[in-house]
Amino acid sequence: MDGRPLQGASSVRGIGSYERGLLAGFAQLNHPPQVSLLLSAHQEPPAEVSIALRPSTRRIPVIHPTLQPIADIAFVASALRGSKADLYHAIEFGQPFRTRLPVVVTVHDLIPFVMPRDYPWVRRARVPGLRLIRRADAVIAVSDSTRRDVLRFTRTDPRRITVIPEGIAPVFRPASADAVQRLRAKLRLDRPFLFAVGTFDPRKRIGLLADVVSRVRRHHDVALVIAGDQGTFTQLVTDQLARAGLAEHARVIGHVTTDDLVALYTAAEVFVFSSAYEGFGLPPLEAMACGTPAAVFDNSSLPEVSGPAASMVTDGDAGAMAAAITLLLSDPVERERRRTQGLVWSATLTWRRAAEMTADVYRGAVER
Repeated sequence: MDGRPLQGASSVRGIGSYERGLLAGFAQLNHPPQVSLLLSAHQEPPAEVSIALRPSTRRIPVIHPTLQPIADIAFVASALRGSKADLYHAIEFGQPFRTRLPVVVTVHDLIPFVMPRDYPWVRRARVPGLRLIRRADAVIAVSDSTRRDVLRFTRTDPRRITVIPEGIAPVFRPASADAVQRLRAKLRLDRPFLFAVGTFDPRKRIGLLADVVSRVRRHHDVALVIAGDQGTFTQLVTDQLARAGLAEHARVIGHVTTDDLVALYTAAEVFVFSSAYEGFGLPPLEAMACGTPAAVFDNSSLPEVSGPAASMVTDGDAGAMAAAITLLLSDPVERERRRTQGLVWSATLTWRRAAEMTADVYRGAVER
């Protein structure tokens, strides 16, 4: 298995959560697959490496990020040469050009191709990997929305695509009152707040989020807290919040620990997700698993992932989103209904189930 999403910056993003969750799910199976991790050179092995989960003896060279996806086609093939493995699982493209092993590839999303104007350089770097997807022995799509994109952009045989939803890690559950109190004191959060998480690149629509929050504030004195490393988008986020009049009412707190993230989800009045497109979209589910209502826009995978539990409004309609959030803030009955539905719905998505289905895909690829 390509273990590089567990190293470096990817380890705290959705791709790292996927691999970490899948490995945890394997550990719960009666007959789990034996996994070795193909890792990057010049980076420390991830914490997941253990006696049971060992690293491959071969390492992948690290080059410039824009060239890495292109070079991986050859690098991974070279690393797999002579391997005694039965199968190779590519977690984030990383598919070899040629190998004797059956190849399973997980496709999380094809956002650079769905939204090419927003991600021109990423798109160019991913074209070779995109063309290889249809050559994989089996393709795992994390949602039916992603499956449709795979069919649209790669013309992969639909019989080789399996939809396997992601799971929610057990750590995402309502935090204790003491944990919430400690978090509020630590971050000096002294009033009700709406919560958002992620790196606000163009797809996440910080301007739309700011518009929504400013509308909600006409009726409720709430703050906005944003968690996640903004990187090169820091100035954009700051400018958009200021333009919406939220400079004094918004906090951008950067990357947080998992424990703090759970407490933030629990403490928030409403989790607000302004993304224009998600291959799966874990944050709304994590919020619901922590007992907090989520409000999302109707696009991409979010209807199937959020199910009946989230408050869902027409995509891009700031007024409708503000109204949905205002209802959750004003109506205790509606808030409790959404909270209960969220806890029930999120509990149906487990990494054990995802691991069982993935192991089935492995067996099928090897048998073929």
